[in-house]
Amino acid sequence: MGIFSKLQAKTGEARAKEKIRPLLDSRMMRDIILEIGQRGNEPLDPQSVPLSMRQRASQLAAETGLSGLKQSTISELRLDAAGITLVSHEELTTFLYADYNYEDIEDTDCLPAVAEYLVQHLRGYYDIARTFTTVAKTNGHVEEKTREVLVTRHHEDTPFTPAPVQKQHLF
Repeated sequence: MGIFSKLQAKTGEARAKEKIRPLLDSRMMRDIILEIGQRGNEPLDPQSVPLSMRQRASQLAAETGLSGLKQSTISELRLDAAGITLVSHEELTTFLYADYNYEDIEDTDCLPAVAEYLVQHLRGYYDIARTFTTVAKTNGHVEEKTREVLVTRHHEDTPFTPAPVQKQHLF
């Protein structure tokens, strides 16, 4: 039974990869990554480093000087069926799929993987959380569908969970 579940998981990963590949290669994603880069960096907030990583962060600070430790000015990302929103110093920048001649994403289960892809382009520590709705299927089972994914910069007051609730693989 273990081999069957592994094959099923690999098939699911391959399908997820094919679903998000057009979005990752799109002009919209290039514009988002360009916007993240243009927003720039700021000094790393010590509270944004999880306790378990602080020793390593302080070692890096000692080696490179505090100027070497930077974090993105983007403090929050919101991904939903209509678009992707960047929040930087209370300023919202929204990228709507409709503006790029895309329809809204119906299968929002790929959004956690897209969020992980975007977090790779941010400096700092981020938490990824998702909200979901339950959908009843005809065979009596209940399926969870992702409604929105929220990526927030880690802060001392928030628990550090750098992965979605369910294990997600980008590829």
